[in-house]
Amino acid sequence: MSQLSAGDGLELQSLLRQLLRSISDRISGAPSSECAEEILLHLEETDKNFHNYEFVKYLRQYVENSLGTVVEEETKNLTTGDGQHAICSGHDTLIHAVTRRTRESTEYQQMMQTFKNSMTMVVESLINKFEEDQLKEENNHEKQHSQSNSQYTDNCSDSDSSFNQVQETVQLVSSVEQQELY
Repeated sequence: MSQLSAGDGLELQSLLRQLLRSISDRISGAPSSECAEEILLHLEETDKNFHNYEFVKYLRQYVENSLGTVVEEETKNLTTGDGQHAICSGHDTLIHAVTRRTRESTEYQQMMQTFKNSMTMVVESLINKFEEDQLKEENNHEKQHSQSNSQYTDNCSDSDSSFNQVQETVQLVSSVEQQELY
């Protein structure tokens, strides 16, 4: 699963959008972009629902599928015969050793590169969609503004036309009255 398909990209996009909607109040309430970034960086620590987000579940499954065998092999190597001298006794030391070796593995590098490329495309796509939506909204606003101005202009034209007709009628009546006086 270290390679992501186009379908995975669409799923990631949907899951990321869902996550962002879920935390939008927290992010939009941040006084600066730096604060918003801090909120995102510490989301696991501050959001009790963090592990319930579908995006997080997807990532956990992706990492497990990509690195599960590497972790198992490294754990086996470090706890049997030849790996015994590589670690001191203790659970934390085993975890650190397995983590270090896993991060140095080719599988980890491939997984990270693939995921980075996929997320870059997903985020760019979301940004483009956002910009398109903003442009459509602006165009609709301008169109509505233009229509209301046009309606105002039409009303003014109608008013001008009516005013002109009234003025012509007044002149006509006035001229008829003057003729009757003479």
